[in-house]
Amino acid sequence: MDRKWFEEEMESIEVPKEEVFEAISIGIKKGRKQKVRTKMVKVSAAITTAVASMVFISGFLFTPVNNALAKLPVLGGIYEKVGSHVGKELYSSQRVTEVNQAATSNDVAVTITSTYYDGNIIGVTFQAKGDNLSIEHMDEGNRPVSGYSYHLFDGKDQNQWGSGSSGLQKDGDEFVGSIEFYRDGQELPENFTLPLTFTHMADVNGNWSFDVPVKRIPSETIQTTARTETPDGEFELQMTSVTKGKATTTLEYTYTVESVKDDLNLIVFDDLGNRLSKSSAEILETRSIDGKVQKTVRELFTSKLSDKANSLKVQADMNLADEDGISTLATQPPFQVKSPRFGYQITVTDIENANGKVTIEFTINHIKDKQFQYDMLENIAQFVHVIPSTDIKRNAEGELEYNEMVNHMIRSEKTKSVDKDTLHFQTTFTISQDNRIEDYSLIVPFATLSMNDAPIKMKPFEIKLGRQ
Repeated sequence: MDRKWFEEEMESIEVPKEEVFEAISIGIKKGRKQKVRTKMVKVSAAITTAVASMVFISGFLFTPVNNALAKLPVLGGIYEKVGSHVGKELYSSQRVTEVNQAATSNDVAVTITSTYYDGNIIGVTFQAKGDNLSIEHMDEGNRPVSGYSYHLFDGKDQNQWGSGSSGLQKDGDEFVGSIEFYRDGQELPENFTLPLTFTHMADVNGNWSFDVPVKRIPSETIQTTARTETPDGEFELQMTSVTKGKATTTLEYTYTVESVKDDLNLIVFDDLGNRLSKSSAEILETRSIDGKVQKTVRELFTSKLSDKANSLKVQADMNLADEDGISTLATQPPFQVKSPRFGYQITVTDIENANGKVTIEFTINHIKDKQFQYDMLENIAQFVHVIPSTDIKRNAEGELEYNEMVNHMIRSEKTKSVDKDTLHFQTTFTISQDNRIEDYSLIVPFATLSMNDAPIKMKPFEIKLGRQ
């Protein structure tokens, strides 16, 4: 497939922006409902299953199927149909462990066929056989979209690892699939068994339990003292190591930021011009030092380093996060709602309440010229919410508790641009006719706006791959 042609075709696709942003809004609300495990020391940032699946699938775009897939007919067929980029790379170099571990439940036989462990990624492939298996209705009702359900260990949420799956594919009279698990910051032995249980397989409920043997593929770790900093010297990034796997590369580093919500994005090329494909980043430790936040990160890339590569070229971009703004609607217009950190602002110029139909007019202010595209500002206006003031919840650190607020937040029924040049918008909400508008507050998504602001670019730097 020609990459340039693919990119041109992708750019020509007309994207339904309203539907996309509505889906994003729903996703954000669902995410805020979920409980997130956090610690100041040894913080784990596992990938969610949905995001991991996107990373998993992305390996298919420009990766040709290696002829080596024909080496073992069973495994070759599985990796050709459902193998990830990492799995195919390891299979083609004969780095996967062949397994033949079977379990039967409700007349369905499931067999674990192979495993691999490279970098942070633990892969498992399997096949299923039974007369009642079907994937025709896998996207209906409460059926799992992938066609199967599974869990690790005892099945408790807090013990699960991040994972991505291929979805079931029919292969003759059988079905095949693969899963990749991400070890979630845990240090694992060279050899161990992974307790894996399937509870649904292609429209059949059951219990298929396995102790999957996993063996770590040997890797090489290179220590490094490479570092960089922001142009003003205020914040720094210190690299500590590069681990060369057989199909992956892992970088460990420490950096400082002002807020725990700030993060860093690495863009990495080798000196041969190959860009490393990003997979996941685990926050191993978070500390507060002299009023700043220091994070230690292990980041996984699903690209192997060529033996001919002598160095890595790295661009580090610091992404700064703001907080949403909140203001009571009991205040007489005009009044301002400001972001807590970066000075973004809207000015509410008028509020009208006609039998529960609340119309609010506002302008977006304190935006630098060309700081944001108009489409982004327009969509920020569409995601302004109102909420009963009594339903605003904050945690001990003063941060908004969206998981407790999301069901009380009211999104506008209609938002329109009044004057594009002055960023003047009008938005309409519906509240109970028995309620007073003075009992509500306005929530402005400045956090989302900050996510789309330009990052701070640190000075580019080089990591030598020779031993230091």
